[in-house]
Amino acid sequence: MARFARWLAGPAGTGLIGVFFTVGTAAFSAAGGIAPDLAAEGWSQGRDRVWWLVVFLCLGVAAVAGGATLWWWRNRLRETRGIAYVVNETAAEWTPEQKEGFLSEVRDQFAVFRPVPPLRSFDRTAVWPHGEEATRWGRDMDAVVRHFQVANHDPDGRDAALDRSLFMWAPWPVAVAFGQRTTTLSRGRAVRVRQRDSFGRQGPVRARPVQDDGHSFQQQIERPGDGLFGELNVRRHQVRLQISRNGQPGTAAGPEPVPATAPGTALEPVPEVLLLVLRTNHNRFGLLPSLPVDVTDRAAHDDAAAGSREPVVFEMHDAVGLGLPATMSTELREWRYLPPPGETEHRWADYPAIVAAAAQWVADQAAAAPEAIVLLGAQLPQEISVGLGIWSARQYRWPRHVWPIYFQLGAQFTIPQLDLGRPT
Repeated sequence: MARFARWLAGPAGTGLIGVFFTVGTAAFSAAGGIAPDLAAEGWSQGRDRVWWLVVFLCLGVAAVAGGATLWWWRNRLRETRGIAYVVNETAAEWTPEQKEGFLSEVRDQFAVFRPVPPLRSFDRTAVWPHGEEATRWGRDMDAVVRHFQVANHDPDGRDAALDRSLFMWAPWPVAVAFGQRTTTLSRGRAVRVRQRDSFGRQGPVRARPVQDDGHSFQQQIERPGDGLFGELNVRRHQVRLQISRNGQPGTAAGPEPVPATAPGTALEPVPEVLLLVLRTNHNRFGLLPSLPVDVTDRAAHDDAAAGSREPVVFEMHDAVGLGLPATMSTELREWRYLPPPGETEHRWADYPAIVAAAAQWVADQAAAAPEAIVLLGAQLPQEISVGLGIWSARQYRWPRHVWPIYFQLGAQFTIPQLDLGRPT
């Protein structure tokens, strides 16, 4: 039944409804051609035509009634799904995805289709840049939220009873910030995050936007780890950060510099850095190694790799101005939750538990180092990123300030000026 409902709401269903109305119109036209002849010749003289008149009338009534029923049912199905919002904030260096077919299906399956105007339609330079220009991420994020508020504006309350669904394309820090800010401003009007097609670094993911219900990510999960069925590991890596700042050239690889100080002058203290990474796939994160899908003993694989690996070097640009030294050594803590061996995707039903477990781990790590600068990197599905933002906006234990480290192929890490800390 669910498959037929999805088919009915699509182009094929629209065509079937058109066939029913066309047949009904043709049958009524045929009946209208017979009636004048019967009136002229008399009903008793044209019994065969009477039967044909009855047949065409019955066919016309049945066809029109069937078409009207399917049309009413299709509209009811669309109304139950409500409004579909589409946020399309892809970065400039991303490969364009073949998503028009997916969006066409969304248009057919929902009562209202509301794309949020992307920043690039107003400002050609707003492409979530790396390097020095990453100082604009915060104000660009404000603009995205304003555009969503305009699309979500309902002064007459006519859409109050409709469910709201979200499909999103954006860099993961933008997705997290979007979930945080819209949750804070929603005043209890939850938006359900639905899965969309993806052809990125995780491999092709074919979504089922109607068959799979969306997630609000607002349910309370008392023990987040209980809902995880994949493989969860927390790994630690020794890393070396080489940090450039706005107005300064990048730092070349080499020995850690010794600051020049006058005799008797105390060295400026190095701030404590808490470097966290969330990863839910087998792909690389910077120079952190990827993990083959067919590895069965992943812990042994990690230990063997760690024994022969030098500290991982991360070159990143600080567009925030966090006061970090040009070169520093620290520990990277990685929360890694992978699908079971042999699988490449997590189950859609597991996403709320994954969000709760990942967010709880970040909150625990930050609580143990309350004075540290929290840097967060991620390799997450888009929907989990949005869910992380929704969850963190409602939990008091989420740290006050979290700075994302954003990595894109072909570019260095960037710390954009976009605070993912707990909204105040």
